[in-house]
Amino acid sequence: MSEHTVVVTDHDFADLDIEREGLSDIADVVVLADDVAGGSDAAGGPDAADEHDSEDGDGGGDADTADRHEQLAAADAIVNLRAELNSDAVAAATNCEVIARYGIGVDNVAVETATEQGIPVTNVPDYCLEEVSTHALTMCLALSRALPAYDADVAAGGWDRGVGVPIHRFSTQTVGVVGYGDIGRAVGARADALGATVLASDPFLEPADVADEPATLVEFETLLERADFVTIHSPLTPETRALFDADAFARMRDDAYLVNVARGPIVDAAALRTALDDGEIAGAGLDVFPEEPPAADDPLRDHPDVLTTPHVAWYSEEANDDRRRTVTDIVRTVLEGGEPYNVVNDVT
Repeated sequence: MSEHTVVVTDHDFADLDIEREGLSDIADVVVLADDVAGGSDAAGGPDAADEHDSEDGDGGGDADTADRHEQLAAADAIVNLRAELNSDAVAAATNCEVIARYGIGVDNVAVETATEQGIPVTNVPDYCLEEVSTHALTMCLALSRALPAYDADVAAGGWDRGVGVPIHRFSTQTVGVVGYGDIGRAVGARADALGATVLASDPFLEPADVADEPATLVEFETLLERADFVTIHSPLTPETRALFDADAFARMRDDAYLVNVARGPIVDAAALRTALDDGEIAGAGLDVFPEEPPAADDPLRDHPDVLTTPHVAWYSEEANDDRRRTVTDIVRTVLEGGEPYNVVNDVT
């Protein structure tokens, strides 16, 4: 038996070979309760979402919860994908030296509780920078060229140029980036390379912070009023939850498009549906929804003015491997007595 135990709360990879090979000489890698996210080594293909899909990672009966807490108490490190690590779960992890997320957001982890217990929480902030920024711009371009409308028309037997008019050169358009971190900056660079004007809104930045960037920093309301495409790259926080509400859509131009590849709850879905139906905005590209998957009868799923993908903006085979190797390296570093990196809660 190895010196340490690493508990993986959930995964949907074909196996955990990357993690086990990277830690084989110092730790046993086990999956929490062998039934979260489909089993210990459940085949499930690539990660379906960089987002938790449960409000209660301790679901099930009291016996199941007690068993999970017992396993967490034995963990020297916890690795997490989407399962909810609530306060009770984190509090149970009395021997844990690090909680490492297979992704960027940590909204499914009780970070405050981890901080109180002196447990560093880490993420992988750059593993899918290329993928998400490319996906966001792809949605902008598809909407700019009216590809969903043309595709639907041709599939239905039509051949009508008029279903997509008017179309304007992308180089004449303005792309507004909400949340100008690493991914937002990558979107800005890509849009700028195609000749678009780039605006950015970020409450944590000053104009000097973007002096060397192609974007002009403006207030959120100004961005909404001026942009042809508004693309979201903010984290989900109490301040950004439902940031895009009825007032925000009322400020947007009626020929503008919204693109969300960040977190579903940043957009008020009901307000978006109303804005689309009332013609307050022209359309939307959505890779994320407040509830995932959305209900079968969710009108945004097949709305004629909405382009949807199933929370895959993050995905490529290379990105998937990168995040797994990074998480494995962080855990190894900590278990060997080193300082963790990519820490989000100022605990080392």
